[in-house]
Amino acid sequence: MNRLIIVLFATLFINKDSYEKFSYSEKSKLEWSDFRGQPEENSSLAFAAASVNTGFTYQWSYNKESEVPYFEYEVDSFCYPLLSWVREGQKTDYLLAHEQLHFDISELHARIMRMRLKEYKIKNDKDIGEVGEDLKRMNKVVERLRASMQEQYDAETDHSKNEVQQEKWNKKVKHLLIYYKAYEKKKKTKKYK
Repeated sequence: MNRLIIVLFATLFINKDSYEKFSYSEKSKLEWSDFRGQPEENSSLAFAAASVNTGFTYQWSYNKESEVPYFEYEVDSFCYPLLSWVREGQKTDYLLAHEQLHFDISELHARIMRMRLKEYKIKNDKDIGEVGEDLKRMNKVVERLRASMQEQYDAETDHSKNEVQQEKWNKKVKHLLIYYKAYEKKKKTKKYK
């Protein structure tokens, strides 16, 4: 039986697969003990008090050689503790809540990816390569949306310094997570005849 399983990772500049991580479904609330990396002194974040490193991954399989073809997928959002850091003397509840929202934004986009995968239609004549290319494009779009929202969040809140904007973002992301609640992590299988 020719069965292919593909794992693709939505990462920006490094392969995070080799780093310790935990998923949002395992632990959705961050603690300062989750920030175990070292501050990046020679980066665009040299001024920042803290930085949480998050993202999402997806994997899928498709088999049309069995009696009933199927498409199966799983999406997770993750936090990478060894790539997340906080400067000495900066561990406040307010700053932790700001970093938490970054994790929530990654989970939001994992839910959006799950929604798009659920809505994805496969025609019986599509081969595995075509399906893979469709999903790569889908992932690129959702990852761009995630990265853009993360940047917009930091810009508008001035990395948590603008308390009015921070409160607006808290409400916005909370409402969006509720809106996409139906797409919390679950393993999904679609069957076609």
